[in-house]
Amino acid sequence: MKFDTILEYQDLDRELLSVENEVAKSPERAAFVNAKAKLEAATAAVGKLSHEAAELLAGYGRLSSRAEELKAKLDEFDGILEGVADVNEADYYIRQIASISEEIASLEKDASKDGERIDAIASEYKKTWEVGRKASDAYKEAHAAFNAFASKIQPRITELKEGLAKLEKNVPEEFMTAYKSLRAAKKTPAFVAYKPESGTCGRCFMEVSGATRSKLKNPGDHAECPNCRRILYIPEE
Repeated sequence: MKFDTILEYQDLDRELLSVENEVAKSPERAAFVNAKAKLEAATAAVGKLSHEAAELLAGYGRLSSRAEELKAKLDEFDGILEGVADVNEADYYIRQIASISEEIASLEKDASKDGERIDAIASEYKKTWEVGRKASDAYKEAHAAFNAFASKIQPRITELKEGLAKLEKNVPEEFMTAYKSLRAAKKTPAFVAYKPESGTCGRCFMEVSGATRSKLKNPGDHAECPNCRRILYIPEE
């Protein structure tokens, strides 16, 4: 009969959706998703700390190197004032020495802060690594539990998909195109019986237009519901 195959396909597909929803909404999957999120967060935290530590170490190295350069430059001024008679020249050297000394003090202060932060990161890293290790163990356990649960249902999913593939070969292209479009829009069932006694859609229960009713007079007729866009049909004897 005209609608038998698409209706059988629809019933099988609705069962597949139900089974897939069972998997998607299962406690096992929820636990797996939660464990995965925690592992990803821990991994990101470890990566962030590693990146910060690398930048601090590089900066610490630059600060130390600059401080050594300035100290060497300061050494050049050692004893230079002893042979200076001109007050202005002496004032110049004094200001240069003071400026270099201030910069060295500032660099050492910054280096000290960076060193403290590096030490703090090392401590945080150990804690975060431990959190990550536990998260990894929890993820592996949750993943195994989910796989075990899913493996019990997978044979039925495979069976349903194989059944759908066989049926699809015998469904008119017009019906299959309409069905897939409605399914993608989450409008299932896509094919519903028309209620001629009330002139309403068998799914949204809204009254259809006169133009639509005129297309639905005899068994085997079908038309699109103007309200929900599903395909209305009149069952054949």
